[in-house]
Amino acid sequence: MKKLVVIGNIVFACLVIHFVGQSVKVFSGKSNMQAKMEKTDKEIKELTDKKNKLLEQAKSINDDDNTDKFARNNLNLKKKGEDTYKIVD
Repeated sequence: MKKLVVIGNIVFACLVIHFVGQSVKVFSGKSNMQAKMEKTDKEIKELTDKKNKLLEQAKSINDDDNTDKFARNNLNLKKKGEDTYKIVD
């Protein structure tokens, strides 16, 4: 009978140690997860800002005046009825 009580106590102690170990793992995992969430939130904010800047640039690019200026300066294009002159050095 005493052997059975000792074995029961050993099993109980092992279970308690196991559950305490699992609790420590969960707690440390929780702090790691919170750090990852903060990092991810920061990345989301940065990407949202970048997206907004790109949308602003897209709006300005679609402006007809900017398109005409770009076409004339970089692509040497002209509108119908315009005369262009090229200066040769």
